[in-house]
Amino acid sequence: MNDIELIYDKVKDKYNLTLTNSFALNEGFTWDVPVIYGESQQGRFWLYADEDVPNPHGIGFVFSVEYKGYEEQTEEGLERVAKCHTHWHPQTIEQAVEDINNFMTGRRIFKK
Repeated sequence: MNDIELIYDKVKDKYNLTLTNSFALNEGFTWDVPVIYGESQQGRFWLYADEDVPNPHGIGFVFSVEYKGYEEQTEEGLERVAKCHTHWHPQTIEQAVEDINNFMTGRRIFKK
């Protein structure tokens, strides 16, 4: 079992997630790698091993996120904030699991 499968095994019963591979997602990946994909009220995420780590053992993950756009009331009126993309690099299996939990429950929120 690879690290992505281990992470998936720890969260699969909590959330509606998909364990697949990068080519099956058709999201612009240039190499074949196992991916955990999920969606929440915030947007969607992909968790996979970093391309620079050919055979990861608990290190070198990428947590890539597309946050949904939203509207925000400002003093000038209603402002539309476009959807945005970001990513970070969990360094351990435990950090990756925590990031999934935080994203899926809304505890990690990114605002422009």
